[in-house]
This record gives sequence, structure tokens and C-alpha cells, in this order.
Amino acid sequence: MHASSQLNGTSPGPTSVGPKPSNRASSTASNSADCAVPLIHCTDLFHPPEDPDDTVDLATIFAIPRFDLRAIILDQGLMQERAPGRIPVEQMMKLTGRRVLYAAGLGTALRYPEDTGRNQFPNFQAGVELILKVLRETHEKIFFIITGSARDVAAAYNREPEIFHTKVARIYVNAGNSGDGDLQWNPLIDPQAYIRLMTSDLPVYWCPSFGEGATFQELAAQNLGTEQYQVYWKFRQADVFTVLPVPLQNYFLYALGRKNPTTTDPNAYLRRTPERELQERLWRETRNMWSTASIYDAAGLELYRNDDDWAALPGPSAGFQRAKIYDFVPAQVTIDRNLQTRVSFSSGTKGFKVFHLLDMDNYQAAMQASLRRLLRAIPLVPGA
Repeated sequence: MHASSQLNGTSPGPTSVGPKPSNRASSTASNSADCAVPLIHCTDLFHPPEDPDDTVDLATIFAIPRFDLRAIILDQGLMQERAPGRIPVEQMMKLTGRRVLYAAGLGTALRYPEDTGRNQFPNFQAGVELILKVLRETHEKIFFIITGSARDVAAAYNREPEIFHTKVARIYVNAGNSGDGDLQWNPLIDPQAYIRLMTSDLPVYWCPSFGEGATFQELAAQNLGTEQYQVYWKFRQADVFTVLPVPLQNYFLYALGRKNPTTTDPNAYLRRTPERELQERLWRETRNMWSTASIYDAAGLELYRNDDDWAALPGPSAGFQRAKIYDFVPAQVTIDRNLQTRVSFSSGTKGFKVFHLLDMDNYQAAMQASLRRLLRAIPLVPGA
């Protein structure tokens, strides 16, 4: 069975997406309309996960009520058939009661930067078609967060560039290197798509995964340092997950424990008593993270400090003082044949910006404490 029909028991095509949402207010219940941030989340989310940071990112987005999540695009449609990201998506919708459209993306890499992907099989077209549907129907400008390849966004842009120029607010691209070193893997998933978006005239907010001289050996040894132009941070899972509501802990245990959905029902697992042995084993592990800053920035959240406590907030709160930990600065990039990116800083006119870490001493602590606070307060439906 094709990926799109597997998702929803419907025939492949542009309507072959996730459950139809209830009225839009359900996605932004605690925010007025002018605070809502319309978002398309493009993610290389799988089950079992390739990298569980994507599982954390999905929960982070659902924990922010001001996001008006219009669509989730599940990257790499061919892999989605074998390791369906729809499983954590459906779990998160079950937990929060929020219904969001989703679809699997193109199956294989673009052949050249201007490729529209129309040559690929019909069952892999739903992701690109959903992006364009959302853009055509919106009255607001849409934010994109890309945590995997840029394939479906680039293909959609190649099909209808004019709608991107009029309907897109920002595109956060979490990928690549800001200097020499081992090439981070996201650009390698679809090199032509990466080149297309990064060298376009769209409002790209680039979040380099690796900084100057980063290596996979350092990452594997948990020795990857903090760099000015690198979004990477990490946390020990016990330091964040142990305080979370039980259903959300089970959401992470299901992914990290690589549960088989044919023998362990994904949604029923959310309601069970957590597996103590699994907690003791998995909570000791370290989780590498890359996309949190892009999620905060897209939502209009800034970091605030109260002694050793941190929070990601839309504005001042009693006892907390605003702390400028990072920003995004104007830049220009060139990309060579090896996908190495060279950054030059200027006030250019294209709207391209790059993540810039201002406080390297407090970045790690700020991200960990703020994420823990955010996930702990995720709005869950009663009985989830």
C-alpha cells in the first residue's frame, strides 16, 4: 500500500492527508487571532526514529498554543512507507486534542535545483500539494520550519514561486555547516533542494547544525562544543523527561523504546503505567538537539531568566528578566559543489538571516530549562 493511502485509508492524491481539523480556534485556544502564528512543519520524523530530536521537536510545537499549525509534511516519502512518522503525529494529536493536516512528501531527491518533483509517482505528491493548498487558501503569511531535507518546500517553490513570494513570512532551515568540518547530514538527503532554498531570494532563516570544524567523532563522543553560528545543544533525558506528565513520558518511551505498532498500539500505550525498566535505561541517555531555537523564534518566544530558572515566553513575566541568548543576523551565503557553505555578513536585500549565538555560557542551561518548563505545561486533553 502506498504511503498516502496508508496514512488515512483514502486514495492517493492531494486530499490524502491527516484528519480534517476542527475549527481553527482549537489550534490557538489560549491566544487571540493576532497572536496566532500560522505554521507548516516539515520534518524527517519517523517511527522508529532515525534521530529522536524530531520526536521532541513535534512535542515542542504542540506545546506552544500560539502556533496555528496548518500542516505537517513528513519528509522522505519512500522512507515514510517503512517507518511512518504518522505514528507520533497521531499520538500527539490524541494527547492534545488538536487535529492537524499531514501528508508524506516526495519519495526521492530532486534531480536539479529547479526540479518540481512532478515526475515522481502520484502517491508521493501529497506533501507538495498540501503545502501549495495551504498557501493558496491562507490570508496570512505562513512560517515554515524545516528539520530534515528541503525537498518538498523546494519542489513547491519551483511549481509556484509567485505564491511563495507573497504568502511566506519565514523559512527556518535547520541544516548544514557554517564552517569547515564534517558535512552535517540534512543537506545530503537532498543536495539540490538545499541549494535551491539556500540560494533563493526567499526569507530564509538559517540555523546551521554544525559550526566551524565540527566532526561526527566529536558529536558521537558528546564533545561537540558551542559555536557562535551553530544551533546544537544537548540534554540528559532524565533532566527533562522525568517531570513531564505521564502520557507525554509514554509518548517519548514509545519512540525511544522503538515499539512495534503491530504488537503495541501507539495510542493505548499513552495511557499505561510507564515501564520503569525502560525509563531507567533510556532516561540516562543524552539527546542531541538542533531545532529548538527555530521553534522558539518562529513562535515569537524569547528567553527569560529567574536565577537558575529559564522560560521561553512571548513577553515579560513576574520574576523573570529578558536575556538575549541568540539572534538572527543578515548574511549572504555561497555553496560549493561539496555543499560547504560560506557565510559573509552584510545587510543584503534578500532577507536571508543566520542564527547567531550571543551568550555561549548560558545557552545550554537556558535551552534545557526552558524546554522542560514548556513540555511540562503542554495542554493535554483530560484522560489522554
